[in-house]
Amino acid sequence: GVIILELDESMPDFNIILGGHKWADFLVEPGETGKLISKVFYCTYNSDRVVQKNGWKRIDVKDAWVKKP
Repeated sequence: GVIILELDESMPDFNIILGGHKWADFLVEPGETGKLISKVFYCTYNSDRVVQKNGWKRIDVKDAWVKKP
């Protein structure tokens, strides 16, 4: 599957999110999905509305899903 992740470009070094990420490294309870690795690429959609018009559904990430640094 594919996920489009929206990041605030004013975030310092927002491009560090690009690349490969092991799910077990950042999810609180990864279960079987802990074996997965995601690859994050830069997306050229320029607004949330354009993404929705292309058939994507928005699901906000909950803080409880992600490990704290």
